[in-house]
Amino acid sequence: MKPAANMIQLVMKATQVVDEISNLGPSTSAELAKAVDEPRPSVYRIVSALEQAGLVRRSEDGPVELGTRILHLGEAAADALMDREILAGQLNAVQRQLGLTASFWIPRKETAVCLEQVDATDVDLYGLSSGRILPLYAGAASHVLLAFQPEEVLDSVLGAAPYQPLSSRTPLEAETLRKHVEETRRQGWRLEVNEVVDGIAAISFPVLNPDGTVFGSLTAAGLVDQVLSLQGQARDVIARAAQTLTESMRDFAPQPTLRVLSTTPSNSTSIIAKANALMEALANERVCTSARLTELLDEPVSSVYRMLATLGEAGWVEQLGPRGAFRIGSKLISLSGKLLNDLDLRRAAVPVLRSIHEATGETAFMCIRRNTRAVCIERIDGKRVNSRLLALGGSLPLHTGAAPRALLAFEDRQAWESYFAIVSQNNDVQFDVRSRTKFYADLEAIRSAGYAMSDDELTPGIAAIGAPIFDHKGHVVASLSVSGLREGILAEPEGAQSVIEVARDGARRLSEYLGAPTSALGHEPSLVGQPVHSVT
Repeated sequence: MKPAANMIQLVMKATQVVDEISNLGPSTSAELAKAVDEPRPSVYRIVSALEQAGLVRRSEDGPVELGTRILHLGEAAADALMDREILAGQLNAVQRQLGLTASFWIPRKETAVCLEQVDATDVDLYGLSSGRILPLYAGAASHVLLAFQPEEVLDSVLGAAPYQPLSSRTPLEAETLRKHVEETRRQGWRLEVNEVVDGIAAISFPVLNPDGTVFGSLTAAGLVDQVLSLQGQARDVIARAAQTLTESMRDFAPQPTLRVLSTTPSNSTSIIAKANALMEALANERVCTSARLTELLDEPVSSVYRMLATLGEAGWVEQLGPRGAFRIGSKLISLSGKLLNDLDLRRAAVPVLRSIHEATGETAFMCIRRNTRAVCIERIDGKRVNSRLLALGGSLPLHTGAAPRALLAFEDRQAWESYFAIVSQNNDVQFDVRSRTKFYADLEAIRSAGYAMSDDELTPGIAAIGAPIFDHKGHVVASLSVSGLREGILAEPEGAQSVIEVARDGARRLSEYLGAPTSALGHEPSLVGQPVHSVT
């Protein structure tokens, strides 16, 4: 086999390894070698190259799992498809007006892929989460996508019937599916009950490309009784939002990102590293011609074309028309969604909290936001003293205590304004907030320092440090806190990390586990050690 063919075969094997990890979950090299029919030493080298690229990583107990670079590539793939800000605005509007889970789905190779989702406040629909893949015959979103597909796609799907529905034992015949398609085309939207998840109903409307073909489906889902009771209102709300998204597609032109993703130099001897550099260039450019890629990578045209063809065959790259530019393939959205669904922050937090406890002897815990309160979801009690105010499962208002304020401070200003409007009307003296200026000053100081401190605020003699935990989008999703007697928490030991540094390092480790961008992983070292006290 020629050297070029060997190189391309290696890239294809690397994408197969990633696929198998996605399908099997964390896997050993021996399991991957068997799955991709490749000698174990070769798989070791492939895994090592993928690990250097951040596409896979070693789990805590040793097996290989998907790496967080997948999340960034998935985001880039989605950004190249549509205006994500407008999409987020419409999804939030649908969720806010209906109280239902709002989601957006796109077609991919006779399946429907969830591009984005905003959960309802009362029920999380894990079966319809971001990145989830559904067959085109199952669910309201899928029926809408199928109904407006070209006839050849429809014939292909119908030709594979009968299907076994996801939540029913009654096979779905081609004739029945054809009736569903015709009905959906006639009315222009779809309602489905108990088809994907028992007890769940969904309403979906199409979003169209400028040429009138279907681009995606906008869906609202929730408990059956809730959806059926809102059916008339839901149709109006979703239809308006879908029309807004359709109009946004007419003027959409993906723009290069200002964020610089890490790329491997093109003079690397590893073909997998070069393929990764190509993917990162596409992530930065959003949409890119082969000529531009050749310039960016400083690689021969023939080499770039071979990599594009191989990555295209694997679904990692898509070309816009026969001679068009390239973008990251929607398959990365699916891989990203699979990784997001597999990430378990609570499981990852336990060893981090335990190491903090062992290093300091103090109480270590993690909180997440639930409406206007911070809820403790993991905790390891201290050796000397434990505050009872935030026990496991307990909660505090977001503006009180170190962990809650570390959550609120790193949200956007609109969230601050909404929260202040609520608490400024609170008659509880302990949690009273009357000064908007002080409220904002406190949160701004926390953002600047990168952590929050509570000193004698809730319990006399007790102090705490709270640090934010970020996800792959740079959004704060949790906070880590260390609490104990103030002399222990506020001490600055010689030759050892302070509790402030320990708490921030723990939060940084968990942020890295979630794939947080570098910009969200910390502030300037000169700010470490500068206390930030409550001014509420």
